[in-house]
Amino acid sequence: MKQTIIGAAAGAALLLTATPAVAAPKDPLAALRAQLAAGKGVSFSFRMYGESALLTQTGRLQFGKKGIAASDVTGKLATGDDKPADDFGGGDEPNGLAAAMGKPERTIRIGRTSYVSGGPMSAGLPDGKTWFKQSPGWTSGMTSMFGGFVNAADPSTLKVLLARSKRSGSAYKGSMSVKDLLKASDWSRATMWWKLDSSVKVNWTLAVGSSGLPVKLTTRLESAKAGVSKTAMEMRYTRWGTKVSIKAPPASTVTTKLDPDKSTLQLPPAPKR
Repeated sequence: MKQTIIGAAAGAALLLTATPAVAAPKDPLAALRAQLAAGKGVSFSFRMYGESALLTQTGRLQFGKKGIAASDVTGKLATGDDKPADDFGGGDEPNGLAAAMGKPERTIRIGRTSYVSGGPMSAGLPDGKTWFKQSPGWTSGMTSMFGGFVNAADPSTLKVLLARSKRSGSAYKGSMSVKDLLKASDWSRATMWWKLDSSVKVNWTLAVGSSGLPVKLTTRLESAKAGVSKTAMEMRYTRWGTKVSIKAPPASTVTTKLDPDKSTLQLPPAPKR
């Protein structure tokens, strides 16, 4: 009997020592920096949703040696019944703004120069022009007010997210004020053309793969008055390291001025830094 117990204990010990330890994920920031090569990049998809999707975006990011060198983002508001969202006024606009609200909006940003086509701003484009140029410009147009202003594929953003996170397995959870995020994040400063109250916080959960690279980033806003928002924002990353080449649209299709007789809707000036 004694020998049986000793043998069982030895067998259990062998099983315990043979079980590999769960390895911590690789350093996400180091993994991202290893991706920073000219001509390479990543694809992403984004959705903002409550009971249903309010906004969807798809895009590609092209890296340079220091970070994101160019981006190509297409977003579409879920207007429902082909009516524009109330945030932009709603109703039947005689100048074509209502119809433009339901159109996909594409923004190409190269360096600090942006080109916007479709979406709400298309209502104000002069005849024969399909792109509005702004320099310095934003990462996306009017729909960015509902979009992904937190982007873990941007090194400056990922750095501050990790610094304020607690890790659990392959997930990083944290919270910080939007004010502090804007101080630290190049992407956020280039995306948020609207203003939020200084008390608003952003909460996040970042999931990374075995390589350490971001797989999914989920964010929610929180304020002292309203608590945590029921609306969530989710960005997923795929095709890390693939070849990405983002080019400006043909010059003949671009304008730097909108037609005031068609629409007064226009993006504010982008930050110069």
